[in-house]
Amino acid sequence: MRNFSINYHDCRIIFLDLEFYVPESSRRTKGLSYNPWDPDCKLLGGSFFVANPTKDFENSLDIDSDQIQSFWLWNYDSEKALLIDIFNLLKQVSQDAKAGNDGRVSATLCGIGIISSDIPVIFDLLKRYELLSNAEAFYFQTEFRVIDVSNLAIPTFNHSSMFAYPKTKKDLLLKYISGKKFESGTAVWNLYEKEQYNEIECRTNDEISCTHKIYSEILNNYKLFKRLEKEDKRNKYKENN
Repeated sequence: MRNFSINYHDCRIIFLDLEFYVPESSRRTKGLSYNPWDPDCKLLGGSFFVANPTKDFENSLDIDSDQIQSFWLWNYDSEKALLIDIFNLLKQVSQDAKAGNDGRVSATLCGIGIISSDIPVIFDLLKRYELLSNAEAFYFQTEFRVIDVSNLAIPTFNHSSMFAYPKTKKDLLLKYISGKKFESGTAVWNLYEKEQYNEIECRTNDEISCTHKIYSEILNNYKLFKRLEKEDKRNKYKENN
């Protein structure tokens, strides 16, 4: 049996960031306040950048805003209509990815902290609005692989113990994008209440661009680590021979 070689031109990475609104009555002092099963909470929408690993990381770590696809509640008649467009995007990208590499390589979902927020939210909403049954939602979710940048970055930080823990967005920005700061996601609640929709859109697009850049920098770190490891092995071989 011959070894399988990935054709990276056919691979797809979906960088994503969702925004939510939580009314005061549902807000918690700790943890994620948004709950997709709470009818008073709202999915405001989000931004998505579908990247090709052979062309979207070559020359610059910056991406143009017109490369980002955004879906926002204020442009739809309902939350369900908004969700349908997000669902259709994910379906199409999954199909495109499966069409290459003999269906052996899945589309990858990538973001900061998405394992414990954005990903479960999307699939629970698909079930809540009956766009998919529980069984269908499970199988659709398995069509994707997930890379959470919070976990991807762990080996690039120093550790004083054997306790590995996902890095925060603040940690990542301090290490990889000097001077860049984002207010807490709860700031979006005030922006939504004040109908400052353009600020929410710009903020989310900026987060997508930062996530893409941090992901790129982390992979460059990994490449450097491997080069140093290879050089170390070569030097030890020379010393012993």
